[in-house]
Amino acid sequence: MGERQVWNEHWQKLQRGESILFGVLASLVRRAVLRPAVRHYTERYFPSEGVFVEMGCGTAQASTTIRPGDRLLVGLDFSLPVLLDARRSTAPHRYLLGGDIRELPFRDNALSGIWNLGVMEHFPSEDGRAILREFLRVLRPGATAVLFWPPSFSSSRWVLAPIEAVRSRLRGRPFRFFPDEVNRLRSRRHGQQTLREGGFEPRAVKFTPRDALIHLVAVGKKPAA
Repeated sequence: MGERQVWNEHWQKLQRGESILFGVLASLVRRAVLRPAVRHYTERYFPSEGVFVEMGCGTAQASTTIRPGDRLLVGLDFSLPVLLDARRSTAPHRYLLGGDIRELPFRDNALSGIWNLGVMEHFPSEDGRAILREFLRVLRPGATAVLFWPPSFSSSRWVLAPIEAVRSRLRGRPFRFFPDEVNRLRSRRHGQQTLREGGFEPRAVKFTPRDALIHLVAVGKKPAA
């Protein structure tokens, strides 16, 4: 099955299909837990003006309380169905774009900041490093990427892994709530190393109750020219 079809079906199952209950709970987590965390980190690490892109915005629900101010906020995603749903949300993105984060439709040094949540773990390590280098290409010197990157020891794994195991046994085939997560971070040190391998200067790698221990928040800075 092609990547785009996998993601289209994933979002459709969460919104209208067999995983709709999980979709409701996931939406609640995005709105109640992740919104304040996204607002905190973007306010802390992003400048007050420029163009900022959520790379793999999904429903964009976790970003609805970011203060735009003089910032131009853009959402980009691979899946058209979820972009259509994002249009109906209250997200502050002025534009929503279809695109692939491996080949971004932005010129070099164009963006003042990048952020995403639960995206990077779906790409193998080599692809993840290439994506970081693509982020680096489009960011201005000194600009920052804030990546909410799930680790292997996150609270979401504590809750979801046993359910996935039981449902896999009952079905007789593997069951997962999300498309394959092949690149979870193993530690803060692994997060720092991954940022460096992508060409970033690590500013912080945080694992805190602020987002209910769901992500390691990896913050990387593009070196100044």
